[in-house]
Amino acid sequence: MSSGRSFDLTAGLVLSVLGSVLVLLPENIYDLILNLALFIGFFNTIYQLVQYILKKNLSDLLFGLLSLAFVVILSRWQELPEWFIRVMFGTYLLCSAVVTGIQLVLDVEDSYLSRIAGLLFLTAVYGALGFVLLFSPDLDTTILMQLFGIYFVVMGIRFFMNALPGGGKNYHWKRGRRIMLPPAISAILPDWFLQHINETMKKGEPVILHEQKTSRKPQLQVMVHVGPKGFQKIGHISFAYKGVVYSYGNYDSDSFRLNGTIGDGVFFNLAAEDYIPNMLQVEKNTIFEFGILLDAEQEQAVEAELAKMRNNSYRWYTKIERSDGYDRFSQFEADYPSRLHYRSGAKMYKFKGGKFRTYWALGDNCAAFTDVVLGALGADVLNIRGIISPGTYLDFLQTEYLRPNSPVVTRTIHTLADGSAMSSDAFGKPDRPC
Repeated sequence: MSSGRSFDLTAGLVLSVLGSVLVLLPENIYDLILNLALFIGFFNTIYQLVQYILKKNLSDLLFGLLSLAFVVILSRWQELPEWFIRVMFGTYLLCSAVVTGIQLVLDVEDSYLSRIAGLLFLTAVYGALGFVLLFSPDLDTTILMQLFGIYFVVMGIRFFMNALPGGGKNYHWKRGRRIMLPPAISAILPDWFLQHINETMKKGEPVILHEQKTSRKPQLQVMVHVGPKGFQKIGHISFAYKGVVYSYGNYDSDSFRLNGTIGDGVFFNLAAEDYIPNMLQVEKNTIFEFGILLDAEQEQAVEAELAKMRNNSYRWYTKIERSDGYDRFSQFEADYPSRLHYRSGAKMYKFKGGKFRTYWALGDNCAAFTDVVLGALGADVLNIRGIISPGTYLDFLQTEYLRPNSPVVTRTIHTLADGSAMSSDAFGKPDRPC
């Protein structure tokens, strides 16, 4: 059994058992958690104070006093953990309501009405639940614990499903309902992958940069980019079909709204042989690439989606093109689309209307753009509405690669030209997040 399947089975078992116990014995578990917290806090206080007496380190005294304060507060106000859980979950739901509400407004502005009813429903449900959790202090703790238990059971089932070997030689994706990792975890996955590679290389251990399960060449590649600072840690995602890369993002700085999280949606296409070296050597990105093998019917589906994009777009010219500033590159170097066009000849396009006319970092972003193509193949990553990051796709593709008969047949890590993963001192001018 592979290490990936072993992890999935273990995680599935732990989450399923924990979730079941929370559903069946919510009050007992809540009391147990409180007692354990008090026990650990009390002994941590003693340990930190003993360390202070032995070493005279002020930090030990400080942590000891903080631990003591935690024990006192928790023993006198035992409803505090319930309040914390309720407020955190309620805040998350209200944030989700804001995210879907903004997407709803943008869709109305763009006259993209096909999903208005669904967005309106989600905004109302998220908002109502968040409001109830935040402003209903008498909400039964038992119900809260049972809700978390149900969530853990569902996540456990998800891991068990990941551990399944696949559906035989004719295994195909089926558009259904995929339970995703929590957004906070998905968001940090690309950076976690990068840090793992860096640590492995620092230890002098070998890193496998390319793996493949078949000698056949995949027609479609999905690429998750990640960098070492800021929003680059969350990553960016693009795809390449038959050697041509398609990347979507908020590239027109003149259209930025809401601190650059909203703007005109722009995509470009460029030969992969030009795109990847530029991203590594100039933009200082590391790229996790997964190759997907297509049959003839799937190729037609992908080409149909690409044709729709081309028919619904028009050529958009970067600042360096509009100013004919090729001999004054330094003046435009800070502008990502300008420097990409200057170095690679990439051509940029904007959408005439529809879903991607307006970019929204927490809605119609680069992951949603990639899902248009993968969704045509049956991949089910974005089928449950939520805050989607490139890490969501990284999780999906990594899981699918480990399935013996999955159409994801190659896994490649593109690093800097010298073969090392990135470090913070190698950082160049940043690409915008997707």
